[in-house]
Amino acid sequence: MHFLPLLGKSLKDDEIIEILEGFDMEVIYDFDRLHEGQPDQYWSASKKDGFQLRFDEKQTFDVVFLHLAPNDGYTAISRNDCDVPFFTTAEEAQMFGKTQHLQVAKGSADFLGVKREWVRLGFATHSAHYEFHAGSLALVTVARKA
Repeated sequence: MHFLPLLGKSLKDDEIIEILEGFDMEVIYDFDRLHEGQPDQYWSASKKDGFQLRFDEKQTFDVVFLHLAPNDGYTAISRNDCDVPFFTTAEEAQMFGKTQHLQVAKGSADFLGVKREWVRLGFATHSAHYEFHAGSLALVTVARKA
């Protein structure tokens, strides 16, 4: 699936509606129940296809989570025909970023007994955050730049 050209599209855009209907996805309205000043958000997931979409308070598609390993009820997304690059290791992601002259940030942490490494690549229109669990790519978060 090609997610990148959809970033910035409206929830009610025909291309987005086609995806929601094609994957039989519901949209969930998430509002600031605790009055903390948090903006409202809209969420839609296809757990069987390994991805989740987020829309901001203006109903603009701004983030996609791509699950590359089964987790939290998600199956792994198919890597075929996806316009987001995937990497085998954090080092490979860093090298790609350097050769493409992208902004590159990296880090690591042990969380819930799992060693996690991450690499964030800053593209012109979006960022891609790659999360590796125990050395394997587990999650990619693509966020639209404002």
